[in-house]
Parts: sequence; C-alpha cells; structure tokens
Amino acid sequence: MSGKCIRSVPAAAIAGYQDLSDFERGVIISAREMGHSISEAEKKYRFSRTTISRVYREYRVSGKTSIFRRRWARKKTLKELAIDCLDANP
Repeated sequence: MSGKCIRSVPAAAIAGYQDLSDFERGVIISAREMGHSISEAEKKYRFSRTTISRVYREYRVSGKTSIFRRRWARKKTLKELAIDCLDANP
C-alpha cells in the first residue's frame, strides 16, 4: 500500500443525503405532518419517495430537521490558534 492518507467518507455524503437544505427538509416534514401521503409529496415537491421517507423517519426518531450542528461560537483568531497550539505542544 502506498504512503497516501486514506480519508473515510461518511455514508451520507456518498449517498448524497446532504444535498437537501434545511428548508427542503422542513417542506418534506411539513407535508407529512399535514397528512399528505408520500406519493402526494413526491408529485408536488419532486423529491424521491426514498428521500421523503428517510427525512421524515429521521425527524420522527431524532426530532431534528437538520443533519448539521450549528456552530454559534466565534471563530478563533490566528493568534489564539497559535497560542493553543503552543500550549498543547510545549
């Protein structure tokens, strides 16, 4: 095997799950919560049946409409990052 670094890729990225925006996920969840069938949502919003089922199932299990964690903290400055690096590696 060569000396190249092999990075693992999440299954969600391979399958294209992350292509939906939070808004699109909300549309799917809202349609299902209003009582629309998967077939009705598929025809109206043009998402695949699999996508509609998966998004709604994930919502029912976790209660979340987004797969991404929001980062509310301020980003560190370059100086702060350098100090952290020096502190970690004396």
